[in-house]
Amino acid sequence: MSPITHFLASWTLADVGGLRRRDQALVAWSGVLPDADGLGVVVDGANRLLGRPDSWLFGEYHHGLLHGLLGSIAIPALLSYFAARRARVFVLGLVAVHLHLLSDLVGSRGPGIGDVWPIRYLAPFSDRLSFQWAGQWPLNGWPNILFTVLLLAYAFGRAIVSGYSPVGVFSRGADHVFVTTVQRRWLALRSRAPSRAA
Repeated sequence: MSPITHFLASWTLADVGGLRRRDQALVAWSGVLPDADGLGVVVDGANRLLGRPDSWLFGEYHHGLLHGLLGSIAIPALLSYFAARRARVFVLGLVAVHLHLLSDLVGSRGPGIGDVWPIRYLAPFSDRLSFQWAGQWPLNGWPNILFTVLLLAYAFGRAIVSGYSPVGVFSRGADHVFVTTVQRRWLALRSRAPSRAA
C-alpha cells in the first residue's frame, strides 16, 4: 500500500490506542518505516540516469529487510526509546508494523497479474516463513483507495470533534491551521443544512 495509507492507518491505531502528540507520532512512524528498506530505489534510479549498470537494490531489499520480524521489533524498540509511554508505544508500534505487513500482503500487487510482493517474515536471515497471496489486489486498486478514503474520513472526523489531526505529526502550527479550517468548514456546512421540523 501507499506510504500515506500506512501512515494514516498507524496514526489511527495510535489514536484509538489513546496516544497523543509525540507518542502518537512515534506509532505513526512505526507503521511507515518498514518501507525504508525500499530506499534503494533512489540508487537504482540514479544508476540508470547515469548510465551505470543496474543495481537492483529496490528489488533485492524492499520487503526483505524491515518487512518482517526484524523490522517489527527493531522499529518500535528504537522509536519507543523517545516515548513518554514506552511500553504502550512499543506494543502499538509492533501492531502498526504488523498492520503494515498485512496491508502489503493483501494490497501491494504491481502492474502485472503475477507481480505479487511476498512477505518474507524471517528475512534477511531466512526465506522460510514467507507469505504471499495470489488474490493480492493492485497497489492502485479500488480497495486500497477505499481504505485510504475511510482513514481520511476518520482523520477529518477527529479534527472536527477532538481538535487534532495527523498533520500534527509534522507541525503543531500546521495542525492548528488545518483543524481550525476543517472545523470552520464543517460549521458552515451544518449551518446551511436544512433544519428538520420538530
